Amino acid sequence: MLRNQKSNRREPQPDIAPVAVPQKVPVFRARRLETALERCAALYAVRMMARVRPYDQIAKGESLGLLRLSGLELQGEVRLSEVSPWSVERALAKQRERLEARGEPAIPALDRNIEKLGKALRLSGTECAVLRLAVVAKSVDGCDDLLQRWVATPMQFFALVHHALGRRVRGIATALGSGCTLRRIGVFGRFDLDRHNHPLEMRDTLAVDLLSPSFDLESIQRSLLRPAPAAALSLEDFCHQPEAAMIVNYMACALKRRSRGVNILIHGDPGTGKTEFVRALALSLGARLDEVPVEDEDRDPISGEVRFRAYTLAQRLLARNRGQLLLFDEVEDVFGSGGATLLSALVGKQGRDPESLAKGWINLTLESNSVPAIWVCNDIRAVDPAYLRRFDLVAQFRTPPRKVRERIVERYFPDALLSETGVAALSELEALPPAQIERAAKVVKALGSKRRDERDAQAKRIVEMSLRAMGHSTARKTAGLPPHYDPAFLNTDRDLSALIEGLRAGRAARLCLFGPPGTGKTALGHHLAQVLDRPLHVKRASDLVSMWVGETEKNLAQAFLEAGDEGAILLIDEADSFLQDRSRAQRSWEVSQVNEMLTQMEAFEGIFIASTNLVDSLDAASLRRFDFKLRFDYLGAAQRVALFRRVLDEDALDAASLHRIERLDRFTPGDMANALRQLRVLGQVPEIGTLLDLVEAELRLKPGGAVARIGFVR
Repeated sequence: MLRNQKSNRREPQPDIAPVAVPQKVPVFRARRLETALERCAALYAVRMMARVRPYDQIAKGESLGLLRLSGLELQGEVRLSEVSPWSVERALAKQRERLEARGEPAIPALDRNIEKLGKALRLSGTECAVLRLAVVAKSVDGCDDLLQRWVATPMQFFALVHHALGRRVRGIATALGSGCTLRRIGVFGRFDLDRHNHPLEMRDTLAVDLLSPSFDLESIQRSLLRPAPAAALSLEDFCHQPEAAMIVNYMACALKRRSRGVNILIHGDPGTGKTEFVRALALSLGARLDEVPVEDEDRDPISGEVRFRAYTLAQRLLARNRGQLLLFDEVEDVFGSGGATLLSALVGKQGRDPESLAKGWINLTLESNSVPAIWVCNDIRAVDPAYLRRFDLVAQFRTPPRKVRERIVERYFPDALLSETGVAALSELEALPPAQIERAAKVVKALGSKRRDERDAQAKRIVEMSLRAMGHSTARKTAGLPPHYDPAFLNTDRDLSALIEGLRAGRAARLCLFGPPGTGKTALGHHLAQVLDRPLHVKRASDLVSMWVGETEKNLAQAFLEAGDEGAILLIDEADSFLQDRSRAQRSWEVSQVNEMLTQMEAFEGIFIASTNLVDSLDAASLRRFDFKLRFDYLGAAQRVALFRRVLDEDALDAASLHRIERLDRFTPGDMANALRQLRVLGQVPEIGTLLDLVEAELRLKPGGAVARIGFVR
């Protein structure tokens, strides 16, 4: 049994060696780098990888581009996700030794161009080295991953750049920080460590230019600026602008002396010729004018940030040019409502007190620019006063007066394209700016009508549609003077001839014309404008009153300002709307409007006329401010007879007609004008009987103005 038990016991077996399974060993091989640009990018890459150590991500296959960027390739059938980080690190270290042993490759065109640009922009050696790294990173795929994804703070980024350059460089933070020269002049974008923009981000066109063997500074200037087109107007077309001559003389002096910090701001309504004036100015001074474009070559708009950076870079590049001017149009993009956006864009999120820093840059730009600059905008109300006070001259451009408008119309419609009547019809539109005249001429010429009267109608219709779209009225302010007008037909309580002679001597005056409607108050303003050869600005209450609080006061101030600038006679019809007795006011704005009107009257140094039918309702303080208060009354008997004889061109009137004329005791020149208009509509020639019938019908409509009939009355 025991034997049997021994025979049943199993003997221990010897250990069997495991079968060796062959493992795939990762093999990294340096690939051939074809160009010096690739070799340089690979050297920068391996140096930066040693700093940020993104080996785990490479081994997991999340950053395949980084491995290829370094100049390495994985051979065999091994998948990158199966490779351990330490093997990647060892391969990159060997590649770095290999690349550094060959030395940093020269890129002849890039190195030569950066040296040339550095001299023009007065860049330091560190700034030139940083610019070289930026161009390489912009031009080689994969570098952006290192510059964007593997750092989180400015100090980490400065250390990364310092490591990439691989040599002793000083002032990396100064060369790359929010206030650095390269960022301020627009070579680099904002300092913002996010996934969409890294601190070495630069324009594609600039990187391409710096790599080009045919690089010159002119190529960069062409990418930043646009040569100004030829001026369509001359300085004579801006003689109505009192600041025009001052700007011309100041710019001539600045160009001659090569003064620094010369900046002029021109503002005004769209189409008033601001840009055309700048072009005409450059032409008259024999200066070259370049403009900062508002859209790129694809007709896409350019942001205010990009435009301002382009301007600052152009200032550096053009600093040595003589006879150079710069035009920055649509300043609202920089200093207007979008200014807050621009401030944040200039320094990004990393700047300390970014708003103060960016304002400091803008102020420094306005105070130290080498090339005289002219800035143009439509509205300055949103511009920070801190910027406004740094402009040498701030000029407001307005719609030109009638004589200038007529000259511009004739220039854009040459060869009698319009008749004299057509030219006059366009010239009478007070709100018509030069730009609208130019566009109307372009459309009329394109329509190609053979008939001049049809071209007249087309031109007038085109400008009227444009003016209405811009919110301007196209109606004539007043009807002007009738052919039979004579101041002898005005019944006033003062000698008008003596007053006119005093005004002819150039004396300022404030006149209050009051009396019944139709007695010739407004007509006297037109007569004075003709006699004194001055423009006449007629404003009605509807032109000045606004629904917004405070806006009426601004309109009043603007009316006096425009008249003073143009040396025009200002006539405010229905002036009682703004000069009502303040003791009867029920709202605060009623008092403020009267106060504004009185203030403007007091300060105005020209001829001001206020006409009203309600003199009894005027504020007592306003009456004291008028030099002359002229009462206009109904025509006297002799004046009535003389007026009928002038209209009928007859010296003799029969006794019955004279008797009827003598009974027109509430007759005014306005009644005669109404009667003559009715005859024109009917196509009838003025005849004494018909004319008297029409006049008497007008008088019967007046309160208490019934005319006694001649003969028996039932």
